[in-house]
Amino acid sequence: MRLYRFMSAENGLRSIRDRRLRIGRIEELNDDFEFVGIALKLKEERVAFRQMRKHLNEANGILCMSEAWESPLMWAHYGDSHKGMALGFDVPDEAFYKVDYVKERPTLASMGLNNLDEITAEDIKRLTRMKASGWDYEKEYRSYQRLKDGVPINGQTHYFISMNPNLRLREVIVGSRFKTARQEVLDAVNDPSVDVFMARGDFDQFKVVRQNQDSMWP
Repeated sequence: MRLYRFMSAENGLRSIRDRRLRIGRIEELNDDFEFVGIALKLKEERVAFRQMRKHLNEANGILCMSEAWESPLMWAHYGDSHKGMALGFDVPDEAFYKVDYVKERPTLASMGLNNLDEITAEDIKRLTRMKASGWDYEKEYRSYQRLKDGVPINGQTHYFISMNPNLRLREVIVGSRFKTARQEVLDAVNDPSVDVFMARGDFDQFKVVRQNQDSMWP
């Protein structure tokens, strides 16, 4: 399937040139309910769940993508207000899972559990795949990655996954406010099989579409 990673222009060009993507850290995700979406009444249970998230963060990262690139909200929030880009990748269907958007936080009772001690690995998996329905515009897919071979950058350790046959770059879509010249992006991609083009706002609907006028991106 084809999935998209939204990035700033600087990070996107760096990823293209280095042929790798940065793996996100679980504790850095922008939704504070990530992995701890279950509604728990007892303080000690809430503390235990947050400790679980910290434990998972130590050895695991996450690669987040979207199934579509046409959302103005995605361009605004993750594409640097249309100044960035979206990279389209072909990936195996089984390598990513679809996020489940829900309107209400589950409780132990709604999950068929009497107490936290009864929670299973499948229950944990369900919770890690769940987000509030307000995030559904992201149309998110995720892949969990084991962290290894960290790279020190500016005093912090970062982790990356290299582009490969299971993470094959197929599209580079730059936003309508993108400033870097077309040829610089083409040189970075250095692959004629990758479709490189600019996006623009649709004339009739609230969505982002392909800019067919090449003069708009010299």
